[in-house]
Amino acid sequence: MTKGKKTSVNFMAGLRTIEERDAVRRHPPAQPASAPPATTKALPASLQIPHQPSRIGKVAITQWVDPAVRKQIARLALDQDSTQAELLADSLNLLFEKYGLPPIASHIQDESSLLQPTV
Repeated sequence: MTKGKKTSVNFMAGLRTIEERDAVRRHPPAQPASAPPATTKALPASLQIPHQPSRIGKVAITQWVDPAVRKQIARLALDQDSTQAELLADSLNLLFEKYGLPPIASHIQDESSLLQPTV
């Protein structure tokens, strides 16, 4: 390589050349405001999440706990021949009663809780 004057490089012109040659765009063109969003189409049935009838009209409450807490609730449910959902509903009702509120929590009954154990 010879020492001397450096040649200038037009970086943006090079990017435009690559975009045209490879048919790619770094920035897609802006869509008109009147165009409907692409997410308005319904998902195919195979991709939709099924809704459990027992959860309709309900909301989830999530609590992050130590793994030991979850194990203890699972053991207690087994010992009491109950479900974790029933135990948590009971604990919410006790909390409500402690603060003078009516006990309104009920567990979600699913098909698995309807199965009878064989003896």
